[in-house]
Amino acid sequence: MIVAIDPGSDKTGVAVLQEDGKLVEKRIVMTGDFPTCLNEIYSRFTITHIVMGNGTYHKSLQPVVENWIRQQQTPILFVLVNEAYTTVEGRKLYWQYTPRHGWRRFVPLSFQYPPEPVDDFVAWIIGLRYIDTLGGK
Repeated sequence: MIVAIDPGSDKTGVAVLQEDGKLVEKRIVMTGDFPTCLNEIYSRFTITHIVMGNGTYHKSLQPVVENWIRQQQTPILFVLVNEAYTTVEGRKLYWQYTPRHGWRRFVPLSFQYPPEPVDDFVAWIIGLRYIDTLGGK
């Protein structure tokens, strides 16, 4: 499994993907709670890769992840992924998987922002970008 991370100063998006890109689960956690989240995911899945967006906050979260990897008994590959424009893509993906209700159905998507954070969708996109670099396994 691949764990994809959209690091943020307050909240962090996390997605677990199969190597073919299929989403297994996604969530948003408080950044301070991320190590606990990672332990919980590790207890349920065999993690082979952890990929993280290379945006501003990765510099703070990357050492946490690298230290966590060193403590594990199985080899896990860590890779940074270019996260340019992933927030815009995350908003689009949000609307694909979240039906619009009420007045939102009548307003063009180009005028709307999702009513909730999309960091989990962004993490999914980061994971998909990584898989694309592998040749689309």
